[in-house]
This record gives sequence, structure tokens and C-alpha cells, in this order.
Amino acid sequence: MNVSEKKTKLTAATDGFDFLGWRFKVQKNGKFRSTPSVDNYKAFRKKVKAIVNNSNYGATVKASKLAPVIRGWRQYHKHRKMDGSRNSLYHIESRAYTVFNRETKQNRYTSKKLLDIAFPKVPYSENKHINVKGKESPYDGDLAYWSKRNSILYDGATSKALKRQNHSCNSCGLKFVGEQRVHLQSDREYDAGYRLKKH
Repeated sequence: MNVSEKKTKLTAATDGFDFLGWRFKVQKNGKFRSTPSVDNYKAFRKKVKAIVNNSNYGATVKASKLAPVIRGWRQYHKHRKMDGSRNSLYHIESRAYTVFNRETKQNRYTSKKLLDIAFPKVPYSENKHINVKGKESPYDGDLAYWSKRNSILYDGATSKALKRQNHSCNSCGLKFVGEQRVHLQSDREYDAGYRLKKH
């Protein structure tokens, strides 16, 4: 496989880069952050405006056509930083409400109901990526570091058990590594001391 020179470039993570519709950037405080890219938002906004401004559709049809577009966009970005008026779609929503309310069959109450249908809410939770320490690599053999790092993927009880067992399997004593999933044993053993074993 050959790398395309036109599509490939090296850039500092602090300058940011776009990939798959997201803008990735390391902030001044050293924290990693990703948001919907400008181009992705513009393409999405263009698609929404085409539906809202289409004179061939009534408000009810527009709402039904907007819903899957809005839901899909929000679902795609649900693990990004989505606060702020742009990503909350406040301005687009306000425009749609104005258009809906202009119809003779609609009033502010029915327009608001259609708006709720057209702009379904999708909860989002920004991924809190933690920078890898120093020059650590998943292939450097430092099992203790990567096992501890992976423990944040588990809930409270499992995370506590991992720390208690020094991030090792209760049965064989080997460290948990990579994408290896673990689970709590039976309820009796769980009550006795949160013992963990390999899945």
C-alpha cells in the first residue's frame, strides 16, 4: 500500500488536524480534545438547510425528514465535545422553528412539537483521553503500566479488585494486558473479596 503525498502530511498535535469528520487537537494545558470539524459541520448544515428551505414540503414532512439526519449527526459525534451554540444546533433549530411557524396550519405550540420531533436529543459524553506516560508503548513489555491504565475502563467494584490484585489474574497470577477483558467471579467470591479472573 502506497501513502498518498497529497492526502498525507505531518503536523504537530498542538496545531490540530482533521480526520473522519473530527478535529483533533492537544490544548495548551496538555489535554487532548476532539470536536466536529468545520467541514463536517458545514456539510451537515447544508443538508439540513436544504430540507428546511424546501418549499415542496410542509412542516410535518420536514420534521420527519430532519429527524434521522439530526439524530445520525449527533450519534456520530456523541463521544466528542459538543457544548456551545454551534454543536447544540441552537441557530439551526431557531431557523427551523421560524419556518415551521410561518405555515398557516401551524402555531407556536404545534411548531414547538414538530421541532422536538425534528431535533431529537442524543446524550453525549466527551471521551477523556489520558496521555501516555513518557515513551511508553503497548509493545515495550511494561505490563504493569498498561494494566493499570486499562483499569479505568471498568466500573468501581472491578477497578478496586484490579488494584487489590495488583492488576493480576486471581487464578494464574498473570497480568491483565491489552484489550483483555476481565470479570468478577461468583457472588460468594465477590462478597469475600472482589476476586478477578480472565474472561
